Amino acid sequence: MQTKDLPRDGTMETAYPSVVREYLELQPDETVLSAAKGQLVLQEGDFADHSILLLDGWMALYKTLPEGEVQIFDVMLPGDFALIGARIAPVASCSVEALSDARYMQIMPDLADSTGPGAGDFRALLAAAIVNLQARTSELMLRLGKGSAASRLSYGLIEIYVRLEARNLCRDGRFDLPMTQLQIGQFVGLSNVHVCRTMRRFEREGILTQCGGHCIQIEDIAALCEIAGIDLDAFRREILMRRLR
Repeated sequence: MQTKDLPRDGTMETAYPSVVREYLELQPDETVLSAAKGQLVLQEGDFADHSILLLDGWMALYKTLPEGEVQIFDVMLPGDFALIGARIAPVASCSVEALSDARYMQIMPDLADSTGPGAGDFRALLAAAIVNLQARTSELMLRLGKGSAASRLSYGLIEIYVRLEARNLCRDGRFDLPMTQLQIGQFVGLSNVHVCRTMRRFEREGILTQCGGHCIQIEDIAALCEIAGIDLDAFRREILMRRLR
């Protein structure tokens, strides 16, 4: 579905980083696409020479084994950029699915290669977004390979918390998590049963509260960081970019 209407809920003004704002300065009349929750936006192996810029909602980037097992390797949040394909590598290396109702734009190769006014700053933001993606993916891979179940789940919650907090989408440790326990498990490499048991353990220990629906309240971020082996300040510097201005 295509629409010219941009989000009117303030998401683009508050989203961090400011890739959306920079892009709209270059392409003020760009078409906005929409995807319903659960919709497959792109299938691994499809032709893709573009990037995705998420305006609002959540999306998952994932790989699938022939037997159907899924590994989510990144969760896109409002304001995120993902390099899906390129002019000389026009094949989607992963699948993209909407975890919630979402709106997004496609950045085509001609704009990414532009030398016009503002293009340099925009490319700097895209490069930083790629570096941030690599940083958080490497942190996730470390825990998938070497961490306990509690460490993996703690890491996943901390990563999402830190990124939402930077976008003003997390208040006093409370945020919406529009992912099922199955999808959370696909992100942190656990079964949905193991996710359920570990979340209940965290609740018993006073580390977090599941507030109903998809709402999470982190009660003790220091405890989560200790379980995940994370220095929170260093982690923020690693996975969040600095503003251009």
